[in-house]
Amino acid sequence: MHPHPVLTLDQCVIYQIYPMSFQDSDGDGMGDIKGIRQRLDYLATLGVDLLWLTPVYRSPRRDNGYDVADYSAIDPAFGTLAEMDLLIAEAAAHGMGIMMDIVANHTSTEHQWFRQALAGDPRYQAYYVFRDQAFVDAHPLDSIFGGSAWEYVPTLGSYYLHNFDASQADLDWDNPAVRAEMAEVINFWLARGIKGFRFDVIDMVSKEWSPLAMSNGPRLHDYIRELSGASFGGKGIITVGETWGADLAQMRHYSNPDDSEFSMVFNFEHLGLGRDKWTSRFDPLSFKGAMARHQSGLHGQGWNSLFLGNHDLPRAVSRFGDDSPEWRELSAKQWALVLHMMQGTPFIYQGEELGMTNRRWQPEELRDVEAINYSASQPGLDPAELARRLDAIGRDNARTPMQWDSGPRAGFSTAEPWIALNDNYMEINAAEQLTRPDSLFHCYRQLIALRKAHPVIRHGDFELLDENDPLRISYRRRWRDPATGQTQTLLLLANLTATPLPMPHFDKLASDASLLMGNYPGQPEPCFAPYQTAVWLLVEPAMALAPGTHRTDQSRPVQGRAG
Repeated sequence: MHPHPVLTLDQCVIYQIYPMSFQDSDGDGMGDIKGIRQRLDYLATLGVDLLWLTPVYRSPRRDNGYDVADYSAIDPAFGTLAEMDLLIAEAAAHGMGIMMDIVANHTSTEHQWFRQALAGDPRYQAYYVFRDQAFVDAHPLDSIFGGSAWEYVPTLGSYYLHNFDASQADLDWDNPAVRAEMAEVINFWLARGIKGFRFDVIDMVSKEWSPLAMSNGPRLHDYIRELSGASFGGKGIITVGETWGADLAQMRHYSNPDDSEFSMVFNFEHLGLGRDKWTSRFDPLSFKGAMARHQSGLHGQGWNSLFLGNHDLPRAVSRFGDDSPEWRELSAKQWALVLHMMQGTPFIYQGEELGMTNRRWQPEELRDVEAINYSASQPGLDPAELARRLDAIGRDNARTPMQWDSGPRAGFSTAEPWIALNDNYMEINAAEQLTRPDSLFHCYRQLIALRKAHPVIRHGDFELLDENDPLRISYRRRWRDPATGQTQTLLLLANLTATPLPMPHFDKLASDASLLMGNYPGQPEPCFAPYQTAVWLLVEPAMALAPGTHRTDQSRPVQGRAG
């Protein structure tokens, strides 16, 4: 058997797979585990280290698998446990690990624990948040998916809490038995060779009733440290927590280099979703400010996750860049460069490496429960504005089938896919980009290789330049080799617009700085073309020190942690 890959956090690049939409192997219109196995060569060519799968557990799929009915069984729609074991082994043979998605805050109401609770078993009733009428009246709560977060069970004469869909009952993490069950789930998968875990809405597992708070409760970090100690801690496992409300102090707690909690968390501040994601628009200044805070604030004190998209977000090039045919690829390369030259662990969402885009949706095509509920809740909204919002921000954008080739159904399936294809698959697909050396796919390959080759990308400090400029992104990063005293400086300059712009800082480039990478051919000129981005590297030898002085190193690298 091939040894499982050894993953170090600072070099690791993670690829997120949405299995329903990745590759269908059996012609039922839905992706599956065997389909992922068929595409391992493609993923190995890209150069990623870890494959994060959104949930593939047995589930009624009311929320596409985030409603788990059995944590240790594979849903028949995706395959079998034996096929999952094959995927783990075959990924390892390609030098890649598998990251599972752990939905720890809630289960499906079809889970055996909840069924036993409904049948009147007090042990399992204590696994969930059941409350009487008086408590519910005193603590009114709205579900994130709309309507009340309390669901009445007539046979029990009480309500259960569901912060998401009514079919997703919140677990009571204040019950030690629940926490022990979750550790058991993780250990089950560790024993099968899993190398990473992503924890869904993990910031919600500690709740507070007075004052009312459904996230960042008082016992949150205690519970995570307990879970780490009982399962994945100290085993070289890479972990990431989904934490919508984490500020910088919280992020330091979660990703403390002492390895007591997670490797890192997902923070969403840079996405600029604001209070109402449906009306939000991307703001470059907010993005720059958030990234600078996270880059500087976690340097040496934690670790960043780097991402532009996932299964809950619109397509990166449509959200951040310009997805018109003229500028799509250049703009997608720009944002890839901007993100991948920062410190942290990059996440690539399936199709991002091809520049897949948002599509235009008809109401009957929507599959996402959140988008469907939102549409129903806006009867007075102008239909054109409703369509604009759904097209711009709806989660279905990320869930259209992977565009493998220009053949029937984009090479995803031989049958009609479970969700509509994007019509532009004839132009945007993996087969075309694999053969073209200057494609976006090969840009991502190069970025992954550069991260592994240059310590300044992994360990350098971060200085944002021109922070109040909405038209450009510029930053500088420095790292001093503690062994040799040699200094590496990295400079990134990017024109965020579709018009040529002169670039401040260009004239300050040292004559011996070398162009590391850019999204246009040749050497950049002082006036950047539309969406032009370039990165330079300057390597300076160690300075000789005067007698009696000692070298200090202000940019000490984050210690390479396994997870």
